[in-house]
Amino acid sequence: MMRTGALAGIALALAACKPVEPEATPAPVTTPAPPAVSAPAHDTAPPAADAAAQLAAVGELRIGAPFGKAPGDAAFRSAGMREAMEGDCEYYDRGTLPEGMSMMVIADRIARFDVDGEGEPGVSVDARPAGAPAVPFGLWVGMDAAEAKKRLPAGVVVSPHAYVSPDGDYLTWTNMRTHLALRLETLNGVVTSIYWGQPDAVELIEGCA
Repeated sequence: MMRTGALAGIALALAACKPVEPEATPAPVTTPAPPAVSAPAHDTAPPAADAAAQLAAVGELRIGAPFGKAPGDAAFRSAGMREAMEGDCEYYDRGTLPEGMSMMVIADRIARFDVDGEGEPGVSVDARPAGAPAVPFGLWVGMDAAEAKKRLPAGVVVSPHAYVSPDGDYLTWTNMRTHLALRLETLNGVVTSIYWGQPDAVELIEGCA
């Protein structure tokens, strides 16, 4: 009996020394991360609606708006085309136009905006010069023509240049819903001129002349 009691005491002592198993804790709940949103590529063409909005105006100067009779219109400098050509078309610069940009006015309404490069046409420029005016779709004179085409909406029409073909082309995009268009002139794969506005005005290959 004493031996049995001693063994029972030893068993109880060992049981008391056994470490207590920790209670199981539930795994933390993790919230799945939202899908990554890729930044739009610079060479992706904008939606047609956004594209049309970029062509409609430069500041407060809007395509189709009357011009010539408001007090502020006197700040613009006339190129003298109306007198020289005895017609109803005139070019203006300065005023509220950015440096390096001009504006065509037909029958006293704004018809298109023009940007031409400085220096020799067809010289490649890797990025928009700091002083160059902002142009729709992030274009600039001197950029690679293939890169420029990527930035334009679908439906660009390529046609031979009237004077420098086969070395040059016209790249023309027209939004028939809003009656706005943009044209690039190219030479040896480089953009040499950019103009946009009313489709009939964009089709004029010598401006007012």
